[in-house]
Amino acid sequence: ESLLFEDLCKSFMEKFVENMFIVDGYICQEDKAKFGILVQHHEGRDWFGRYIDLQRNVSQAVDEFTFYRLVQYFAIVLFECNMADDFGPATSVMNMSFTYHFTSVMIPGRFGQPSKQYVYEYLKDQSIWKSPRFWNAAFLHAIHDDRMKRTNGLIEWNSMSNEQRKDFETGEENSTYAHLVSFLYMMKSFDVDKEERENFLHKMSVIGDLSAEKISQLEDSAEIIS
Repeated sequence: ESLLFEDLCKSFMEKFVENMFIVDGYICQEDKAKFGILVQHHEGRDWFGRYIDLQRNVSQAVDEFTFYRLVQYFAIVLFECNMADDFGPATSVMNMSFTYHFTSVMIPGRFGQPSKQYVYEYLKDQSIWKSPRFWNAAFLHAIHDDRMKRTNGLIEWNSMSNEQRKDFETGEENSTYAHLVSFLYMMKSFDVDKEERENFLHKMSVIGDLSAEKISQLEDSAEIIS
């Protein structure tokens, strides 16, 4: 029964996400209602996140109609993720909210040029951004994924030479630093309190065994801390 439900979520979300990106694509009331029901379950949220992630390979710049659809459905999924403490799909949606954008000629950017608007700018009021548990889980998951990619999932410490161990530790530190830069920027973009961001930095720096020099570089970065 669970496999049948998973297959149902997979096939529905594949088609639903595809329709979201079709210019003037029609989503009927029945599908909207079904979407609302399925995203109350992990399987529905998970497959939505996966297909939204895959779609970026087609295009990251969208038309205005699609843009506001993304805002609408991202908000629904983030609400359900927060209610269920389902941080995996929420992380996918968060990352994609910094990816998808449309260029607005109505809102001028620098030097009077058309400005890019990103989905995340319309999701700042989502309650999940106020959860330290979300940020901790999302960060540790990102570090784990990066480690698996670097090592192909094979980490045999006892069989490593000293040079290999040193390379692995360097990779871990670089990964921690790069992800901290990214996460602190996103946290600031979502108006997470400075104190919360500083606590997050210090906690993850200890977990990631970051050097004092790199911690200082992050603390001195006005763009992500102040």
